[in-house]
Amino acid sequence: MFLKLITFLLLYFCVDAFTISFAEDHSSALVSPSLPLENRKKQIESGSLEAIAIKDNWNLEQLDTARELDYLSNMEKDIILALNMVRTDPCRYAELYIRPIASSFFGNCRRINGRNLITAEGCAPVEELYNFLIHHVPVPALVIDKSLHSSADELALDQSLTGDTGHISSKRRGFAVRIRSYAQWKKGVSEIVGYGGKTGFDMVNNMLIDDGVSDRGHRLIMMDPVFHFVGTSVRPHSMYGFTAVMDYASSLDDPIKNPRNRATRY
Repeated sequence: MFLKLITFLLLYFCVDAFTISFAEDHSSALVSPSLPLENRKKQIESGSLEAIAIKDNWNLEQLDTARELDYLSNMEKDIILALNMVRTDPCRYAELYIRPIASSFFGNCRRINGRNLITAEGCAPVEELYNFLIHHVPVPALVIDKSLHSSADELALDQSLTGDTGHISSKRRGFAVRIRSYAQWKKGVSEIVGYGGKTGFDMVNNMLIDDGVSDRGHRLIMMDPVFHFVGTSVRPHSMYGFTAVMDYASSLDDPIKNPRNRATRY
């Protein structure tokens, strides 16, 4: 009897130790640490937004929070970085990146990426944006949320297939319904949809400028301190080259409690 008890205890503790070890190994496999910035610098492409941010002394460790997420494309990661740059230091962003845009206009044409872009209002919204950012109080960087990415990607994919525009998908799902199907939100949500642009940086700047949008609603949402979470998706678009969708939420339920909070490329 005594020998059976000893054998049972040995097996129990061995299994328990294996379970703890497996849990630790499994956890470390799920959450891989991000590369230190010094190591990342060796992989950064010249002329990329990362390279620009490093040259201009932005704190990538605090702002480039999407870079190690494997469910986002590079364009989507650049959108997150640009959003966090302009939100956390709007005055500096205006001086470094918006002021030079004003000098790229001749009439209603803007020279960008080696081509001429016909605008609705010319330089006026760029100058207006510069003044807006110069006087804007810094707001916190955004937290990336997988469920918001999934909601944004549902619309981006839909428009990639249909060539449609706007906030309503071909299944007649608006952004509030779409976001609700992936996450339980509180207080408020919003959505921005932009078209065109060659890079994530261009897309953010174009939506900040808001050419032809009378209420400058995109700009106001992007800089609104009420929003703390964001998810974005970029897909090809038959008419405009790309569609970029950004979904915002002020607060969300604990994603661990919501099984639908997952990153999915449809």
